[in-house]
Amino acid sequence: VMPKLLVTGVAGFIGGHVARVALLSGLAVRGTVRGTTHGIDKVLTGLEVVRVDLLHDSEAELVAAMSGCTYLAHVASPFPGGDVTDDEMRTALEGTAKVLRAAAAAGVKRVVLTSSVAAIGGSEDKAKGTASRPFTAEDWSPETMPSSYAVSKTRAEKAAWALAGRLGLEMTTIHPSFVNGPLLLPRSPTSTAMAKRILEGSMPAVPAIGMNVCGVQDVAEAHVKAVLDPSTAGQRLIVAAGNLLMTDLAVAIKEAHPGWPIKTARIPWVAMWLYSFFDKQAAGVLPMWKKESYYDVSAAEQLLGRPLQPPMEAALEMAASIIELGVASRPQGAGVGAVKEES
Repeated sequence: VMPKLLVTGVAGFIGGHVARVALLSGLAVRGTVRGTTHGIDKVLTGLEVVRVDLLHDSEAELVAAMSGCTYLAHVASPFPGGDVTDDEMRTALEGTAKVLRAAAAAGVKRVVLTSSVAAIGGSEDKAKGTASRPFTAEDWSPETMPSSYAVSKTRAEKAAWALAGRLGLEMTTIHPSFVNGPLLLPRSPTSTAMAKRILEGSMPAVPAIGMNVCGVQDVAEAHVKAVLDPSTAGQRLIVAAGNLLMTDLAVAIKEAHPGWPIKTARIPWVAMWLYSFFDKQAAGVLPMWKKESYYDVSAAEQLLGRPLQPPMEAALEMAASIIELGVASRPQGAGVGAVKEES
């Protein structure tokens, strides 16, 4: 009998890819969804889907969902991004704790938990996270940061390690940066926001926002390889391939997809700064102006047996797939190809 992996949040962007890689690796896979499957069971042949609400269902219901599973990939996160209220924070911590207790009760042997570089790279020390002094698995973000998302990820992970220790669960955490790559479903996860805005030309010009990007296939493969390799127990594996400027991405997407109303004009910093007084989203990204952050990814590359996918490649794959799946919509009459297509 093939050992079975339970993937929480299997209809999510990362969860779906974890299930796909696991099935390809010869594991049996059961995935949880909160409500609708969003069609993930149609896309992935052989996937078993169970409906379970990790936050509101009882621990006994979670244990039942995990029965017969050797491995657990806890990918589902109650907050994809943005500000997190204290209430959501508490729910997230309780949700993760409930999932881990259920895993121990169900006899799960190994757990891999999706964390984030947000739990590693939040240090105020300007000398850290540079090319010469990259963030490593030893680094933890402080518990007080302007980003409530980063705080919640940090607290949730610390609580998970403490609990896994008490329960005697073998656990590995995976820390992706900004995840790009092909979508499996026509949904708009938070990660598509950047490519979608560029394609639809919804911004008058592009800000020089810098972010560390990684490919979803690398993230998924790291989850599966970690869960199958007991020597990774206790490790925090960083999957953060490199830095990408939104201005460079806009130029590359425009080249790859003529006929879309892509704007490549750059917003000057001072305009962005002024705009930030009126627009909350602009205020949030101002600190990311031309930002570069570096991480030591040698452990993940060793586990995968290859270098991580280049960030631009992953970002262009995401742009192509949101066009293909109809996630981005081309405004009427936009671009050169629009008229021909409508006739």
